[in-house]
Amino acid sequence: SAIVSRTDMEGGEVTDSDLASDDAGILSDFVGLLTRHQPDLWAFILSRVPGHPEVEDILQETNVALWNHRQRFEKGTDFVAWSFTVAKFVILRHLKKNKRAGWLVFNDELVELMDSEAPTVFDDGASRLRLLETCLGKLRSDERDLIDYRYSRRGDLESLGRKVGRSASSLSVSLHRIRAALRACIEREQKREGRMA
Repeated sequence: SAIVSRTDMEGGEVTDSDLASDDAGILSDFVGLLTRHQPDLWAFILSRVPGHPEVEDILQETNVALWNHRQRFEKGTDFVAWSFTVAKFVILRHLKKNKRAGWLVFNDELVELMDSEAPTVFDDGASRLRLLETCLGKLRSDERDLIDYRYSRRGDLESLGRKVGRSASSLSVSLHRIRAALRACIEREQKREGRMA
């Protein structure tokens, strides 16, 4: 079954015999699902531990756990729900490890409510991500470069300001304007798609 328990998350390493026992088509389908839903997993993890310094580590551990337990996933069932369940256990393990660091841990009732809402929220999130990519393509190259520097490379505005001869505050104003333009573009695209549906 596609159900995963907390103890399943302690799974071992993948061996050559494991790979040999995988049907090539099933393996290819699984890799496709895992790749396609990386933005959903990232968003789910980030929604549970916003600002946590180990979000990338949690995503990586989730991917490893999904891979190690790939034979438990039943083709045709809900991959996103299954992967979120696996991610939840990985997140809980990290939160327990870091509880002493003062990270907020939600109570069980709130976690269950979040779980029930997650598939709907992230279906919409995947659509917004696709629209964001469309809208990013409409930006001027200097605007895209600024967004890339700040969010993909996580560069600080002080350093960039020195390189391009602008103050960090003027770059911050530009980022604010670009984000507002992207938000407006996404909303326009959503309305346009809604009219076409």
